[in-house]
Amino acid sequence: MEVFSFALFFIKATWWFVTPLILFSIFRTSWLYWREVAYHDSLKFTLLEIRLPQEVLKTPKAMEYVLVGLHGVWDELKFRDIWIKGEFLPMLSLEIAGSGGDIHFYIHTESKLKSFVESQVYSQYPDAEILEVEDYTEQIPPNMPNKDWDVWGTDLMLTREGAYPLRTYEDFEEMVEERRLDPIASIAEILNTLRPGEHIWIQFIIQPDEDLEKLRKEGEKVIAKLLGRKTEAEERKGLAATTAGSLIEQLTGGTEEEKKENVWDAPEFRLTPGQREVLKRIDEKTSKVFFNTLMRFVYIGRKDVFSKTYVGAIFGFLRQFNMYNLNSIKPNSKTLPKRSFIYFRKVRGHFRKMRIVWRYKLRLPLPGDITPMSMLNVEEIATMFHFPGQIVKAPVMPRVESRKAPAPMGLPIE
Repeated sequence: MEVFSFALFFIKATWWFVTPLILFSIFRTSWLYWREVAYHDSLKFTLLEIRLPQEVLKTPKAMEYVLVGLHGVWDELKFRDIWIKGEFLPMLSLEIAGSGGDIHFYIHTESKLKSFVESQVYSQYPDAEILEVEDYTEQIPPNMPNKDWDVWGTDLMLTREGAYPLRTYEDFEEMVEERRLDPIASIAEILNTLRPGEHIWIQFIIQPDEDLEKLRKEGEKVIAKLLGRKTEAEERKGLAATTAGSLIEQLTGGTEEEKKENVWDAPEFRLTPGQREVLKRIDEKTSKVFFNTLMRFVYIGRKDVFSKTYVGAIFGFLRQFNMYNLNSIKPNSKTLPKRSFIYFRKVRGHFRKMRIVWRYKLRLPLPGDITPMSMLNVEEIATMFHFPGQIVKAPVMPRVESRKAPAPMGLPIE
């Protein structure tokens, strides 16, 4: 009773201060979301399909260089750009789509960036064919799910901080072509088995971060934590607070005998080989260009052919990239169309299915940061989205029938 009385007294005494702060936070978030929606609606978008040549002799390293080039869409946004105009850095959507056994690779981009995206792809895949196509997501009924169609989909996220890496193509590759593995092979086989009326869409929405050093800073924090050290910022704060005497002692490190005794107590000498490998992989990841990335997939099918075994197969494809001592991919439970709700189970499940399809079509994250975007570097993204080479023998993957010959030199220009 006393606790309740104290709480009531506290609310009465502070409502005039706390309430405006809460209302301001709500207004701030709502205002920014409204401006971003208005800005997004003013943009024009293009869907590009990449059709591959009969022979792709390049490894995912080529796609990594394409992504490095695409990072050039980064720009510096001012206060007015963000809060008045609602601008945000361009988002590109890399998509693998399977429909009735066919497999297609797409890049969804703002129309003004079409030539830029094409040039980056051609720079590494000069024999590919890039076509501007109609949006394949419009081929299904608009009101999904319904009495004839069912849906299963989810957003995906990392299990640990973004500085921890996933397994990349470097871990799959062998020097000998016959022993080289391609992680795309498993999803290609899955999509090849889809029957008419079944669709699997996999999406990677990538966006540069305004802070180009964000991943490196995150890596420094994680490494410092693993080594039991302070980051550079923490050390500067600690040095500013120390007295002159303690500062001299820290800089000198005591007597020579103390130095000899303490040097072997450093955390580096107590690390196991596995821990050293973790630090090495974190350092390698944070040294490369990164994108804020949203991963999601959707499985759509007519109810007479709908099979949840495909959901398990997609998760199997994603588990290739998990390294349980480093990082892994997991579904966001807030987006799963699960049936374990206590109240309004059918309505809530139906709403989640409808929402995931709607946001996939918009190529946008869910509002309210329901699924935080993950920091993935270009090597990790290229591992999960790249154009398969010769070792992937998907029979219905559309490819360019003949190699394009360059135009003869000396043609007159009109």
